[in-house]
Amino acid sequence: MESEGAIRMFQHSISTRKVRYAKYLGDGDSKGFLKISESKVYEEELVVEKLECIGLVQKRMETRFRNLRNKLKSTKLSDEKKISGRGQLTDAQILLIQKYYGLAIRRNTSKSVDEMSKSIWAIYFHKLSTDAKPQHCLCPMGSDS
Repeated sequence: MESEGAIRMFQHSISTRKVRYAKYLGDGDSKGFLKISESKVYEEELVVEKLECIGLVQKRMETRFRNLRNKLKSTKLSDEKKISGRGQLTDAQILLIQKYYGLAIRRNTSKSVDEMSKSIWAIYFHKLSTDAKPQHCLCPMGSDS
């Protein structure tokens, strides 16, 4: 149903508003973009680009962390501790990682994919870091750190 509405909206954009939509923003689970691409609403003249909502990407990451934690909750890790609990993967830590992940994407949208990737990996290494073994090689310098 949602995809049919999106196709209709794209098709009528020329006749009703005299515009063509060049970009599509939908949730990650939506089949709307796939249907618009398949139907070629604007013939071959314009290929519609799909935009990803950073908030939805963050939400998916949070969900995957929670699923992983639930899956491994009774398993002991290499340090003989469980994955959740004090000093481990708590709700607060998941939300913090999610926040930093979104910031890493937002701060690097105009930069290269490599720069964005470095910022995302910086989160991982920063979380692994300890006083005995600091791992801040990818962390940004200055006030953005």
